Amino acid sequence: MVNLEWYRTFKAVYKHRNYSKAAEELFITQPAVSNQMKMLEAYVGHKLFIRKSKGVEATENAKFLNNLIIESLDTLEEVESMYSRRVEKEEQLYVLGISEHLYRRFLAGKLTSFRHLSIQFEERNEDLIRLVDHQEIDAAIIHQEVKTFDILSHKILSSPLVIVGHPEIDTSQLDQHLRNGDLLKAQRWLEHQTWFSHMSTNPFIKLFWLHCFKKRRPKVFTNYVIPNEYFMLQELEQTHGVCVTLLENAREFLDKGSLQLIWQSHDYPQRDYFLIAHKKQKGFFDSLKELLG
Repeated sequence: MVNLEWYRTFKAVYKHRNYSKAAEELFITQPAVSNQMKMLEAYVGHKLFIRKSKGVEATENAKFLNNLIIESLDTLEEVESMYSRRVEKEEQLYVLGISEHLYRRFLAGKLTSFRHLSIQFEERNEDLIRLVDHQEIDAAIIHQEVKTFDILSHKILSSPLVIVGHPEIDTSQLDQHLRNGDLLKAQRWLEHQTWFSHMSTNPFIKLFWLHCFKKRRPKVFTNYVIPNEYFMLQELEQTHGVCVTLLENAREFLDKGSLQLIWQSHDYPQRDYFLIAHKKQKGFFDSLKELLG
């Protein structure tokens, strides 16, 4: 059975006489254009384009096919355009993927900027990228830059990782070790604290130790794992303990004095966050860029 997209791709190739320019117009890859033309040629039983040094040349069969379909295809595209304008006018439902740990930092109190918005929680960058790439969600916030043909990417935040803890913890010994430049004693002091983490794999702790102590395997026993960074910080308000967290996520607790900044190293690791969206959702992408600053 013929695929209608083959005819749409055929029209673009016929217009540009070039697979790459057709791919650019359709927001697909050049190999996808080439593959669709091969399938259409197999379906109609005739060669449609001949490759040249600079693009392709339409055969007589291609000219004949273009005359047969162009009017109907233009009518169909006009109907699609009218429908798209109507959906836009009625403010379509968008789906934004994000980790639970990041929701409060980026989206809390901002939902009313969109009339219809659905939030989908996913923890793994790979899953969010795949969902955007397959157009199963419209956009996502992740901590990894993406450079592909079909995905837009924009950095929205850079934040250092810091150690914070309960305000009553006595840090005088740690402060003295750090002033003396004695990182070994500072490390031992930290190892003897009560530790919280929002992930059982402790990625923030490992990253902090790697940058600040040049060690891949911190000798830290995680006492409590609370699988939500904000809830973890809330618990630290009531419990003597420490954690590694994004400075941006801890700022409201530090500003009101319910947590204290225990250490922000000069060698702190930086965590970058990116907004991504499929190219076909550029309007939504631009709106989110403005909203998130």
